[in-house]
Amino acid sequence: MRRSPPSIALALTLTLAVLVPSFGASLGRRAEESEPVAVARIFAETARRGDVARMLTVLERPAVERLEAAAETASDQVGGRRSILPNEMLQIVGTDRTVAVASAELLDDDGETAHVELTMTDGRSVRLELVWEQTITDDDSEARVGSWKIRIPVPSPGHGVNPVGQPDA
Repeated sequence: MRRSPPSIALALTLTLAVLVPSFGASLGRRAEESEPVAVARIFAETARRGDVARMLTVLERPAVERLEAAAETASDQVGGRRSILPNEMLQIVGTDRTVAVASAELLDDDGETAHVELTMTDGRSVRLELVWEQTITDDDSEARVGSWKIRIPVPSPGHGVNPVGQPDA
């Protein structure tokens, strides 16, 4: 029996295991926060709630595409008996719902990438990298249309994670 590639799910699980936002955090942008900080809070809040569908909306496009490819592979592996969705490829585990985000700070923002540090109530700090994703529009407007997205690192071979498409050893 073939198993579906665990690399994306494991990488996200490891990333999410340290993220738990404040219990009462709003999913909306706070007036005093920059957009990258607001997106980092949304990501952390969705991790705490286990809301994978909402989380996919704040992940960078390449990460979502990797999940879509993994879902397609998993669907093929079950012989087409059912279609597996990208959000089913992601499981959020190991989050302590009692730990909250005590503060969030924008470390840098060059317009293309930004780094946000979340400090948790238990003293841990988590740094997130965000990327600006341009929205493709049909008009020739020069307005900057797009949004900040969370970058999920791709696991490299040899770090205890199988790359997508590689058989188990």
